[in-house]
Amino acid sequence: MAQADSKNSITAPVDTTRRRFLAVAAFASVAGFAAAAPNDVALAVTTPRHCGPDPAFVLIAEKLAADIAHCEAIDAQDEADEHGIGVDEAYDRCSVAGHAVNVIDWKLATTPPTTLAGVAAVLRFANEIEDTGMEWPNTDAVGREGWHYQLRATMAAAIEAIIRQTGV
Repeated sequence: MAQADSKNSITAPVDTTRRRFLAVAAFASVAGFAAAAPNDVALAVTTPRHCGPDPAFVLIAEKLAADIAHCEAIDAQDEADEHGIGVDEAYDRCSVAGHAVNVIDWKLATTPPTTLAGVAAVLRFANEIEDTGMEWPNTDAVGREGWHYQLRATMAAAIEAIIRQTGV
């Protein structure tokens, strides 16, 4: 609800819940992984496997950045709706930002991590998102088309590939 400030102008309160979640999730994800297995995380991020660091950590960072950008676009759209200025442009920006989030969500579900630390990071991150009430794309789909199905299949394939590489 809008509130009058000391200058008698109307301002909408800023919803910091999404931003706060994303900032806390970003810090908790990195700090949690480092605390759980500092050597594994360091190796996962710094040891080249074919062409660089484990893509899981890059995709988690991209997902957090995309979510922040989407939240900012939602806030801008809400403001445009409230003031009736630039509504179409704000809607378009919000749609583009939402699409970008979905693209990264699917990349996260279908890109195999190259380390066990990466597998653990993706699985923990997926739960953190859901624990806060956020959703993944096509969460209602059952079977191969569903995001969760793809995530589980990708993580299983990644673990199998890591086992083959390490001979464990």
